[in-house]
This record gives sequence, structure tokens and C-alpha cells, in this order.
Amino acid sequence: MSQSIQFNKHYDLYLMIIFMSLATAVISAMGIGAALIAEVSRLGINPLSIRADTLGDYMSSPLAIVYNMSLVIAGMCLMLAMLARYFVFEDGYSRLITVTGAALGVLIVLIGIFPINFLEQHRLFSTGYLICTFLLHCFCFLEYFRKRSALTSPLFALNIIGLIFSIILMSLLNWSTLDFDPCHHSGYEICWMSLVMWILTQTNILWCMVLAVDMKKRIKYQQHHLSNLSLAGN
Repeated sequence: MSQSIQFNKHYDLYLMIIFMSLATAVISAMGIGAALIAEVSRLGINPLSIRADTLGDYMSSPLAIVYNMSLVIAGMCLMLAMLARYFVFEDGYSRLITVTGAALGVLIVLIGIFPINFLEQHRLFSTGYLICTFLLHCFCFLEYFRKRSALTSPLFALNIIGLIFSIILMSLLNWSTLDFDPCHHSGYEICWMSLVMWILTQTNILWCMVLAVDMKKRIKYQQHHLSNLSLAGN
């Protein structure tokens, strides 16, 4: 009975995690994708030579408003997903992960509000985003080895990828300026810093999608488990 009460108490919160995580992934992917396609079509260059954050430049990017607004909305969705997660996973370490995820959502919103046109603020919030991404993947990596961990193997794999590429990106960051040194390449060549940035961005988007799928599986498993307990009781 206590399991049933606990599950019913958290059912709406599980749904919020699912829908808000999916919204974070879909909205950010659509906004970034639309801005990237517009930029590549306009300049006719390799998309891997473009820094992701330059898509928010109001002076040069044709769909900068779409890119920036998608970040603002996606960041708010991530914050709501983490708010729900805070009350579902109530142990201290899980809440540390949740608070880190919520901070990441706040930083995504601030990056959308202060794109690269606001260079000083953008550098500060982008560096915070990078550090927060590293911490989130680091905490989730350690969470996988705890007893009764809610972290699944697909999420763990994405955490490893996110951890590796966030470390690489931090090593490429010029900490004196909180920015990356320019790539010296033609428009048709790959900028390796941009490539790492894109991989990390896509990893974070996939992480949100897999989180939503895992929460859906968790709901189905608990419903099935409680149904079996009810039948056994009868």
C-alpha cells in the first residue's frame, strides 16, 4: 500500500520530467537546427566550421532570434524537469545532481538572453555552462555506481561522452579571456573546436531525450509491479 501511495504521489512529477525533458531536447534541436541550416544555406560552408554560439549573433545570423528564443524556452523546460526530479529523488546525492541540472537550465536561459553580441556576459555564462555540463556528467557518472541508482546504461554512456568532450572543450578554452581562440581554416574545412562543441551540444540534447524515455519506462515498470502486488493481495 505504501508503494502505491508513493507512486501515485509522484506520478504527475514523473510525467513532468518526461514532457519537460522531451521539450528541452526538441525545442533546442529545432531552434539550433533551423539557425544552422539558414547559416549554411546563406554562406555555403561546412556546418562543422561554424561555432554553435555564433548562430545567436543578431548582426550576422539570419535566424538568431529563433536560436536564442529556443535556448530560453529549452532552458526553462529543463529547469521545470529538474524541479520535478528534485521531489521524486529525495536523497542528498540525487538532489545534488538535480540542482546542478537546474543551474545548467538557468545558464542556457542566460545564454539565450545574452548571445554573443553581449560578449562579456556571453563569455561568462558560456563558461559557466561548460563547467556545469562537466559537473553534471561527472556527478551522473558517479551516480551509476551507487546502490539503487536510477541511472541506466544508455544515460551512463552519454555521460561518458559528455564528460570526455567537456574536458576536451575546457582544455581548448582560453581561460584568460573565457573564450576560444579562432580556428584558422577555410569555410569548407572542419574546425576541431567547433566539432567538439557540436558533439557536446548533441550529447546534452540526447541526454534529455534518454532521460525522458527512462522515466517513461520507470512509470510502466512501477505500474506493472503495483498491478502484480494488487493481484497477489486479492
